[in-house]
Amino acid sequence: MKTILFFLTLLVAQCASKENETKDTSSNRNEERLDQNQEEYQFKLKKVIADSRCPEGLNCVWEGQVEMLVSVYKENELVEEKELIVNSQTTDKNVAWANQYSKKKITFIGVLPNRVKDQEIKENEYKLVIK
Repeated sequence: MKTILFFLTLLVAQCASKENETKDTSSNRNEERLDQNQEEYQFKLKKVIADSRCPEGLNCVWEGQVEMLVSVYKENELVEEKELIVNSQTTDKNVAWANQYSKKKITFIGVLPNRVKDQEIKENEYKLVIK
C-alpha cells in the first residue's frame, strides 16, 4: 500500500511539474521533442495497448501498468518503434532505452492522464511524458 501511494505521489508531482513547462504549440499532443531542432529525435505515442493502472479513488493490490507503442523519429523518418511497459519496475529500463536518442539525460517516461475511478480515457486523450 505504501508503495502504491509513493508511486502515485511521485507520478502526480512529476505530472504537475510537466504541465507547468512551456510547450511547443506546433507539436502533436502525443509527441515529445527532445529539442526544437529538427535534427534531434522525436518520440511519438503511437498507441496505448493496455492501461491497467490503479485508478485514483481506489485501493488496489497492484499498481498496474501502461503498455504503449512508441515511435522514434529523426528528421521525420521513422527510426524505431518499441513497445514500452510503464510501471515503477520498468522505469530504469525505459529511461536507458530513451537515453540512446538524447543528448540531454532523460529521467522519466510516463503517460497522462492518470486513471480515475469510473472515468474512461479515450485513445486521443493519452499523452506521452518524457522528462
